Amino acid sequence: MIRRGSARGVAPVEATSTATSTAPSTTTSPSSLAGLFSVLVAMVCVASLTLTPLAGSVAGASGSQPRARAAGLRLFTINGRFAGVATAVHVLSVSGPHYRVRIALARHALDAGVQTPRAMCESTPHCVAAVNGDYFDLTRPGWADPGDEVGGIIVNCVLEHTPEISHQQADLDSHTVTQGLDWSDTVNVDGSQVAISAINQQLPIAYNQVHLALSGTLLYTSPYSLRVPARPGRITDVFVHVAGLASVTRINTTARLELVARTKRSLKVAQGRVYISTPRDSLLSSLRVGETITTTTRSTAGCDNIGGHPILLNHGVVVPVAPADTYMVKPYARTVIGWTASGRTIIMTVDGKDGVSGATATQLVALLQSLDVVTALDLDGGNSTTFYAKGRTLNHPSQGAERPVSTGVVVVESARAQTAPR
Repeated sequence: MIRRGSARGVAPVEATSTATSTAPSTTTSPSSLAGLFSVLVAMVCVASLTLTPLAGSVAGASGSQPRARAAGLRLFTINGRFAGVATAVHVLSVSGPHYRVRIALARHALDAGVQTPRAMCESTPHCVAAVNGDYFDLTRPGWADPGDEVGGIIVNCVLEHTPEISHQQADLDSHTVTQGLDWSDTVNVDGSQVAISAINQQLPIAYNQVHLALSGTLLYTSPYSLRVPARPGRITDVFVHVAGLASVTRINTTARLELVARTKRSLKVAQGRVYISTPRDSLLSSLRVGETITTTTRSTAGCDNIGGHPILLNHGVVVPVAPADTYMVKPYARTVIGWTASGRTIIMTVDGKDGVSGATATQLVALLQSLDVVTALDLDGGNSTTFYAKGRTLNHPSQGAERPVSTGVVVVESARAQTAPR
């Protein structure tokens, strides 16, 4: 998570789309017989684990080695001492056509509050496992928390939320990671183009040296649970979707909208409506009730995309972490998603206590490489880290109980469930 107005040991971030991390490589080789011996011992420990299949895992996942390539689910722990990790490390390996890794939204909406991964899984049909997802910014202590997401979110090919800041992203379908979310949305008003600045984003925003003003042309759809912002000099146009696919922001499609109302008030988005907040002098201000526009959403980021920080591995290459990124340099509880060259999804958590125990970026890379992971993104960690499976929380959350979070990553039986409830 990121707490508004506090650094919490996280490196400063810029409100741009081009930030990258730089630091010396995080992989090293043993330089003594003692180091080599510890690595060999760790390899033996990993190879001799007894795997615990989840309920419903496919038959034929035989053997006791976590690197087995049988289709289905494999849940196991590893001894991370070879990497200097003394806390529990839980791993879920997902492969084959019978399970899908999906993104869950707290309460199945955007900025509708927060929810534990357990609750997300229990409210998602045929969910068998869940971990916490992307970072989110917290309000002041004692304030209601909307669970505002930091990164971009694409669910079932619908662009639900655009990134607040420069943020790394993972495409859960293509098993790729990127330094930002590729997206655009434009409104066509009588042949003139108006660029959408943000989608379903809570503005203005201020946290961790990030300050985003209420400006530009903002689009809101019914999954957004807060009120559309209102300020002097701005108006909000209310549209009904009259042609196109069911979701207005479905990527690489065009939708036609009809203007039905205009207001200066702050309103919640009604079901089936699309709200566009603009400066008073916008091209959209010339529209009259009953007239139509089109909006086109484009993205190459895939149909299921979630944010995180930082990228740890990319096609086998260790991605350097900046020394100033103290959150990654120091040990913390961690949640990571990654993929092997053969296409297995690896979801891993490391228990820990902020700045005291858990794993550093270097140690995370060593753990992932021991599991043959070639591409990986670090998700939110610290107090947020939670691993729920087999009907219980498997890890030991830092604060003794699951922290409610904004998003989660869930594993569902795809043969029986195509989408999470909306």
